[in-house]
Amino acid sequence: MNRNKFILKARNVIDLEINALKKLKKSINSSFTKATIQIAKCNSKVILCGVGKSGLIASKIAATLSSVGTPSFSMSASEASHGDLGMISKKDILLLISNSGQTSELKNIIQYANRNKILLIGIVSKKESILYKSSDIKLLIPKVKEAEGIVPTSSTTTQLALGDAIAIATMRYKKFDK
Repeated sequence: MNRNKFILKARNVIDLEINALKKLKKSINSSFTKATIQIAKCNSKVILCGVGKSGLIASKIAATLSSVGTPSFSMSASEASHGDLGMISKKDILLLISNSGQTSELKNIIQYANRNKILLIGIVSKKESILYKSSDIKLLIPKVKEAEGIVPTSSTTTQLALGDAIAIATMRYKKFDK
């Protein structure tokens, strides 16, 4: 690939992500408000979880929420099935992130949340998924085109932006400042 094609490829990826963010912006609705209020009123902690790239996004959102006054941490989906579900109390909020909403590693966490009546917020792009159907608050992210058709780029950009928006809205709701 010649040097000019690298620049074109970079611009193409950025354009895909800009378009994804524009779709996300249009999709924000009352579920966003519900999620923000519940997170802001949480008297315990917010636990975020995802698998793969979504798990990395969950860690970043947890760090951002913690830095603006909402105790949060991310949990490994695979470790949850091996004893880490005990970290979750009934007063916590679970925020699960999955583009497909069908990730097998999240199923045990979803079942645990539903069985123990733990508030479950799902960030997902597919309405027919188990995560969407099982979530108390559903944050539907738009279906977007990924770079090269397969690499999680645009979907993770929308997850990250939505998480940042939740953190800032929660911070404002709680009147958290410097």
